[in-house]
Amino acid sequence: MQATINYKMDMACQTKTVSWQGYLIPLAAAGICLLARLLYFGRYIDEWDSVNFAFGLSKGYDILHDQPHFPGYPVYMFVSWIWYKISGADIQSLIFSGILFSSLAVLPLYELTRRMFSQEAAILTAALYIVNPQLWLQAEKPLSDAFGLFFVITSVLFFYMAIECTQDIYGRRSERPFAPAEPRVSLKYLGMGGILLGLGLGVRVTYLALVPTMAYTAYIMSRRVCRKKIIAWGLSGLAIGVMAWLGYLVIRFTPYRFYAKFLSHSDYHFYREGNSIITTDDYGERFFDIFYNLGAHSLGAWWTDTSLIRVIPTILIVVSLVYFIFHEKWNFRNKFLAAFFIPYFLWIAFVQDAIRQVMVLVPFLVIVVSAGLCHLFASRFQGKKYGVPLFLAIVLAFVVSQAIDSLRIVSINRDEEPPSVSTINYITKNFDQNDTKFYCLNDWRLFQYYAPEWCDRKNSHVYFVSRMSGVLKDLGRLKKKPENVLISSKLFERDKYKDRLKKLAEFKRDRYGVADYNWLALYRFEWR
Repeated sequence: MQATINYKMDMACQTKTVSWQGYLIPLAAAGICLLARLLYFGRYIDEWDSVNFAFGLSKGYDILHDQPHFPGYPVYMFVSWIWYKISGADIQSLIFSGILFSSLAVLPLYELTRRMFSQEAAILTAALYIVNPQLWLQAEKPLSDAFGLFFVITSVLFFYMAIECTQDIYGRRSERPFAPAEPRVSLKYLGMGGILLGLGLGVRVTYLALVPTMAYTAYIMSRRVCRKKIIAWGLSGLAIGVMAWLGYLVIRFTPYRFYAKFLSHSDYHFYREGNSIITTDDYGERFFDIFYNLGAHSLGAWWTDTSLIRVIPTILIVVSLVYFIFHEKWNFRNKFLAAFFIPYFLWIAFVQDAIRQVMVLVPFLVIVVSAGLCHLFASRFQGKKYGVPLFLAIVLAFVVSQAIDSLRIVSINRDEEPPSVSTINYITKNFDQNDTKFYCLNDWRLFQYYAPEWCDRKNSHVYFVSRMSGVLKDLGRLKKKPENVLISSKLFERDKYKDRLKKLAEFKRDRYGVADYNWLALYRFEWR
């Protein structure tokens, strides 16, 4: 009897295996994804974090001087450093790393969807992942977010495979606990997931939100596998992944300086100027922003300022979610999805709600949408005359409409100058740096990249400040008063001095092609 049970358990782990021919589709999808992203290669650095990454390559890796900023993103920087040594181009090296690994992420995403639902759902998921506007856009930017998706999706895949191997052939928990024939297989999957998650934390610390998913996996496994072994394999894998980059940082920068930088960065990022719920004044606006970032930016749904072509994917996303909710059973795969979504939603709600953090949810929402579309086919089209062609036409409309919109967005990102860069070019072309001082926020770091001569320490012509009160304070202490005092529209308290501000120029770009600071204005301040 026990031998029969063990045989069934072993078969449960093998039911999702396929021949090598079955991987031609995901390999082709990854190739298409890579080619599409290479054709729309980004050209600009348009925000603070990107400059930090670029300086980490060109000026030397130093987290104490924000090259890049804490915690240093060592996994992303190491891969980008390899390309930098080959090409000598900082922006291109950073972007290529994101393009390459976000394209490779199609492989684990396809496999995860196939194991959870079906090959048809996996094909849909791969197609929707490739044409998703935010996933595509972020892959074209010199940032680590698209790069990190590979580690997130792959670690989640291994966690799911670990749970999958603990289920019986009927997908139920056993009435009587017993060990599978090969408990080491599920333990290996857990350990590999831990390693990938640990490495992922060296890409984005945001992925701490996946630790509860790993804990849930360990909990489910504990019903069939020895808990001590689960703890040993899980924690060992996570420790290996983390120490692969954390050990290097601590040794290179010393434990004391690393810890001091951690405290200062955390204080700034989460308590003073960050986007955590602690720094939020209006909770309603915060949750509206999350909804907008998830719907309009990340999923490519229709909004009042978008084209009508977005109506098509919006309708199909809503319909697929409805079919998923009403036709999916509350089984172990959907409990596993909940163990991912709930902790990550909480992270977004309370810790970081920016678009780049929200986009991590997109690949897994695409899985749900694809599964919902499969339920739509089974309920409304399967077995009917012209059912298959009609359903394929619906899917094609979904993919093509979103591809058209995404191509517009990534074309803007590639071809149009960001407002932040336009501001710098306008100032450097129209003003003499010896008679000018520019007060700004993030543009200060961008000036260091595009016009470093304006940021000489002995005679800085660009000054980092957040409020107009800081401008007046700095002007009051200057011995040599500048002829031209320029003010960025990013500064707070501008309304108090609107009578003394004269608009010189305005720069604007589609906000779905740039997301942050799609509109900027430059003012002259009559301070005398």
